[in-house]
Amino acid sequence: MKNYLTKSNLSKLLCLLLCLALALSITACGKAKTSSFTLDDDESWDIEDDSDIGLTDEGADASEATKSGKSKSSKSTNSSKSGKSKDAVTAAAVSNADAMSLDQLAASIPAELKGKTFTVFSWNPVTDVTDADKVVKKFESATGIKVKWTKGNYETYNTKIAALQNAGKAPDLIRYISPDPSRMYLCQSLEDATGYDFKGAIWDERVMSAYSYNGKHYAANLKNTFNQQPTVVMYKPSMISRYKLEDPYTLWKSGQWTYEKFKEMCRSFKSQVGRPAWMTSRQIDLLWLNDIDLITFDGTKYINNLKSPAVISGLQEVVGNKGELCPEAASESDKFENGTYLFFTSNILALRRTDFHFTESKANNDIECVPFPTQAGKTYYTNFQEFEAFGVPKGSKCGAAAYYFLRWYANADNYDAKTFFNSEKILETYNYLMSQKNYNYNVDRLITAAAGTALGDIDKMVRTGEMTAAQVETKLDSVSPFFNKAVKQANDTLAKFDK
Repeated sequence: MKNYLTKSNLSKLLCLLLCLALALSITACGKAKTSSFTLDDDESWDIEDDSDIGLTDEGADASEATKSGKSKSSKSTNSSKSGKSKDAVTAAAVSNADAMSLDQLAASIPAELKGKTFTVFSWNPVTDVTDADKVVKKFESATGIKVKWTKGNYETYNTKIAALQNAGKAPDLIRYISPDPSRMYLCQSLEDATGYDFKGAIWDERVMSAYSYNGKHYAANLKNTFNQQPTVVMYKPSMISRYKLEDPYTLWKSGQWTYEKFKEMCRSFKSQVGRPAWMTSRQIDLLWLNDIDLITFDGTKYINNLKSPAVISGLQEVVGNKGELCPEAASESDKFENGTYLFFTSNILALRRTDFHFTESKANNDIECVPFPTQAGKTYYTNFQEFEAFGVPKGSKCGAAAYYFLRWYANADNYDAKTFFNSEKILETYNYLMSQKNYNYNVDRLITAAAGTALGDIDKMVRTGEMTAAQVETKLDSVSPFFNKAVKQANDTLAKFDK
């Protein structure tokens, strides 16, 4: 008798069974439960541009992407279930789904998702990510799911999402830059939204841990992605040559790229031109690069960390940089591009080929970057100024498609690595920083935004000149109540999460 259970036929049979299991595990779009959301204030919000993929590019007014976040939560056990009856089916299928090729994944998409519209909400246009518009078009073609990319305003982002939810028009996927609890609260857990448990090795465990609470995940990103934002030191080769300085890339590759060498170059620049060399996105960048946080998270609650010895001594070191290394200003990217400054520390997204920052320098191939230099006696950290992730808001009508979309959109294999960033050296720096064991990301800015200008007050403090440790402590005493308010608001939000 002929054996029909050949390896090939058995593989096809398993694939068909898996597709059936996946189809049964997905809730049809349009049936998602909607919720009502009360806005905490009367802040006005901007209507985003509801333009289709590839038709418009209106990101030129987006703010400098240096808003960052960190949460020091303990590693998630990833042990929770979504509580839905489909869990048993999903748990058996998800590891196989993670291992599927994109073609196999597209073939497995449930029929009820085809022809549906999947709405993505971000503060930048799709073209801000090099060739993302092409990737999304391929996703549409392969899956039959239409993607609508909408662009909101960065500063009123949460308020706008809540307004859309109240109107019954919640998007299906939103972008995060940090595990901000107020933004997480607007979202469903990924388990509930998609039916997947996101336990597979393809997902970035660091992100999954940071965006989890009460055992549920509220955002995800792939491990293999270009959509992440480590901090880098940018420089213009023409400036290095003009002032007869050593090439930072050569120093890095030869193991000589140290903080002392970096400061030596800054002083040499200042001696020649009479002005500081190092422009930062914020003057307190150095704290984050040393894993020092103004606010910490212990896995259950946020804590005002201003009175800790590490913060006080770290701020004193930053204050000491003013004038010698750094100017009083911050985030003057235009003045870095025109040659006013020698170095600029910020996140790497500005060095994507199609990002709107540094367009002239990129066109002239006159901008490169290296990792932040090593510091004697200190552990090296990759600092994520944006710890990028994606979540599904409550009220989403097509959130079930989020798993499929992220497998395409966030997958680095879908992009040309040699053309994604502006140079191969930039790509090399990105890969190096993403591979580092020690990393951090802060929540200072987003948490304190609810309390007004407290973080800005600290940043201004360190830009006003030399201070003694006692003076730093006095200033911290004056802003600590604002931080207490911000921490309380964040913890009150956490208390409203589902247990």
